Amino acid sequence: MTSTQSKTARLKQGRILRAKTLAGIDATDPSVTPPPGAVLADHKELAHNNTYGRLPRFYLDKVVVCRQCGTEEVWPAERQKWWYEVAKGHINTTAVLCRACREKEKQKKDAARRVHLEGLKKKSSDRET
Repeated sequence: MTSTQSKTARLKQGRILRAKTLAGIDATDPSVTPPPGAVLADHKELAHNNTYGRLPRFYLDKVVVCRQCGTEEVWPAERQKWWYEVAKGHINTTAVLCRACREKEKQKKDAARRVHLEGLKKKSSDRET
């Protein structure tokens, strides 16, 4: 039997390898048929993009190299669909941080916000006295 960690690492490497093999497919080309695992795009939801280029017909898993730690991670097609169509992200943006680094950034921003709000609260209470 294999350990959970080695199994997880093997599955992650498999996803990265599959995403790298799909990297050459042009999702905007009307003559390309979507490969298995592709998530179809909804062009009505992509109408907010003001671009002269063609919009994607489908999303594929993409390999992203984290800007901070340098690890490779897969940006799944489902999350891309959410980013571009639900969160209304611009179609030319891509993920630049892995999930772990994104979580660290979020915690750092939350801590900074908490310190700022505590400072404002202290400042307002000092004015009242």
